[in-house]
Amino acid sequence: MKILFPIYPVKSKVIKHLDNLPDDFVIGAGLPEGRCFAIGWGGSVHGAKSVAMETGFFWDGMHLDTMGLYKQSSLNTVKGVEQVLKFRAPRSATDLVFGSKLPHSKYRQTKYNVNWDGVVLALQNPGDRSILCGASPEDYYDFVYNACRIYNKRLFLKCHPWNSGEVFERLKSYSDEFGCRIEKCNHTVISKCKFVLVWNSTFAVDCFLRGVRVAQFAPGYFYQTPAVTYTEGRYPNHVPDTTDDGYRMADFLIWKYCFNIAMPQEKWVDMLRHFRDSSKLFPMTEDFCYANNIHWSEK
Repeated sequence: MKILFPIYPVKSKVIKHLDNLPDDFVIGAGLPEGRCFAIGWGGSVHGAKSVAMETGFFWDGMHLDTMGLYKQSSLNTVKGVEQVLKFRAPRSATDLVFGSKLPHSKYRQTKYNVNWDGVVLALQNPGDRSILCGASPEDYYDFVYNACRIYNKRLFLKCHPWNSGEVFERLKSYSDEFGCRIEKCNHTVISKCKFVLVWNSTFAVDCFLRGVRVAQFAPGYFYQTPAVTYTEGRYPNHVPDTTDDGYRMADFLIWKYCFNIAMPQEKWVDMLRHFRDSSKLFPMTEDFCYANNIHWSEK
């Protein structure tokens, strides 16, 4: 069974030597004749056995999901939650991430420190695919506006590293109207906060690693798991302690869900063949997982 590999990840440095790919790999967007196993970029591929590929949740990290992405992720299924709860990591994700020489987040952060004991809203880009999978940019802007109105001076808007231009100015206007604070800063801002509020941002993983409570407003990764408090469109004043489940989720992600973009091509090939031939909900093995391949990014 041939493996159909999408174009976009190839162009973004995932596999560097196309001429050396084995004969059972097909590069492109269309389904080849006959049976194939397809890698869907940003979603599943209809008409073929497939897994969905997306970036995250660690530096140089990517993941493959056998069911879909965002709210369709296998992590949100009953069986997925059961496997996360049962999993015991050989070494914690916190130790692995903070013990590496890499940035301790998916995105580089500014060196600016902030001390905050109220609510932190981790901003996304309104046009992110994770938002568009179930809402619109205007829905997202309404979410931020209402958070500013409800929490006012208790709220800190932590900018996404890519928030800039008209997006930043619009978000800042909400903050100014209600006396909130908005800035680009690093993770010091969540170290003493009451909880972090997200629409469905994978910034939740940064919180899991640091033992910080997360309130998730909209469907997305983790919203059906005990690692976050899913608010179903409400703005809470209190969030129960979910930090142990957050640590457990981070451990599962780094050992059973994510892999490293920087792995050699040979490991990519072997990993995708393994996923093609597996019927497991989470086929990731210790050989291919991010936890055992961080070192490729440190070189």
